[in-house]
Amino acid sequence: MSRAFYSEFVSHCLRFYARYEDRIYNSEAEKHNWIACHMALKSFTKAERKKLLTIYKEGDTISDNVYQVSKKSGVHQDVIWGLVRECEKRVAKYRGLL
Repeated sequence: MSRAFYSEFVSHCLRFYARYEDRIYNSEAEKHNWIACHMALKSFTKAERKKLLTIYKEGDTISDNVYQVSKKSGVHQDVIWGLVRECEKRVAKYRGLL
């Protein structure tokens, strides 16, 4: 399955957001990226948000982190990947990419 054109950029934004939740940004673009991530993530349940933040906060690849979250939470990887895709889509929409 191919990735959406915005996926790499949005993944970078989400990693930044997950690692620096205290609104640290050095430019207007970083501010817009942070706000887009914040708005998208707050639209998920607390449990979903926790899984997503874990996926983007950890140092491994997204694939490895999805596997770990899947294993830890007892949820099939396809469900977690669906959550990741939906999150990336929402961030892209808030960021004006869609």
